[in-house]
Amino acid sequence: MNLLAGNRCIRQSPRGWLFSLLGVSCVSLAFALSADGEDIRFFDNRRQNLMIEEVSGDKEPGLRVTTMDGETKVIPIADIVTVDFRGRESRLLLTGTEELRFVNGDRLRGRFLKNVGDELFLDTYSLGEFKVPLDKLKGFVTMPQMGRAGRWAEEMVEEPSAGGDERFLDEVIDRRGSVYRGVIRKFSGDGIEIDHDTMLKVVPIPTLYLAGGRLADAGRKGEPRFPSDVLLRVRTRDGSRMDGWIDAIGLDRWMLKPVWDPAERLPVQEEEIVAIQVLNSKRLYLSQLTPVRVNETTVLAPPQPYQMDRSCQGDPLTIASHSYPWGIGVHADSEITFRLARAFKTFQAVTGIDSHSGERGSVIFSVLGDGKVLYKGPVVKGSDPEPHEISVPVDGVDELTLKVENAGDLDLGDMANWALAQLLR
Repeated sequence: MNLLAGNRCIRQSPRGWLFSLLGVSCVSLAFALSADGEDIRFFDNRRQNLMIEEVSGDKEPGLRVTTMDGETKVIPIADIVTVDFRGRESRLLLTGTEELRFVNGDRLRGRFLKNVGDELFLDTYSLGEFKVPLDKLKGFVTMPQMGRAGRWAEEMVEEPSAGGDERFLDEVIDRRGSVYRGVIRKFSGDGIEIDHDTMLKVVPIPTLYLAGGRLADAGRKGEPRFPSDVLLRVRTRDGSRMDGWIDAIGLDRWMLKPVWDPAERLPVQEEEIVAIQVLNSKRLYLSQLTPVRVNETTVLAPPQPYQMDRSCQGDPLTIASHSYPWGIGVHADSEITFRLARAFKTFQAVTGIDSHSGERGSVIFSVLGDGKVLYKGPVVKGSDPEPHEISVPVDGVDELTLKVENAGDLDLGDMANWALAQLLR
């Protein structure tokens, strides 16, 4: 059977085989049995319900789709911003599920099976049984994370080692907060074994007691730069996230070439896909990216870390009573840096104080490109009657920094929003 099935009804409904034998049109059958499809949002803000059939094109990759009236056409992937798969609900994670953190930002959830040499075998919902080279990983955290041990595990994995001999040591933290430094010798469903550097013995840590671990920096492959071409970010029902290039669409799976190893082919089960974001398309929302650096401080206000597509307090993004589906919510003072790979020409955003602050709050928005100030706005207040729209040239910029400062009157109420923060080619 052809892996690139151009017939959606064969992919979705086994009954299509019977009706095809009876002479019933496969396209008609698909819509008679199921009127669902993928909700596709385009770079020009159009939205359309379409059924994705296969990959098409080489020089300009596209997706062959079928419209709700049965028409077939090809859409360039660069014209798409997001694809939402309807009716896919999140999975409940089992105790002992681990989230692998890759050097490029991918996050894959599953359960340890074993390691053979420098390869780690995992059992996952989205990929089935899967193996990954350990040098592609930063570390892992146990899901769901709760309490101080969970926060400490997050910090351990995301922060690099202090250098020196520590670069050659793995670090593991248990649920009591105890840290073990040494070399992880064994991964298994029962837990891990670490050759402790100071105890000079192998210490077993059962899965139920694991909080997370950071792998040694010395053997880790460098983090790849953000690609200059178009790629996808696939999100699955178990909370995994994988970046890569689409290779093929089969009867029940999407074949993905991951950023961390383009020679690899990941068979992502279609029924596990919740959403797909297109990165580096004609329009890219910054909330689709992971910052490369974040610096946040407050004076009187409690710490309120940035949130994507939400205010820093977790509410929908609003400015002067206007609501926005995309953007970044921060609290002054804030600096968030993204890597653009010199692939875009213009940065646009709607800025202002979040409406939940009322008339409180006053901040200054700035945009920096490779450390140079490209834009610095006036003092923005919560009492401003309308949002402030900005458009900044970023042609040739490798790193873009969004900066928000308090306006010199302390920082209570300084909930600032970069609504519709986006990059245009």
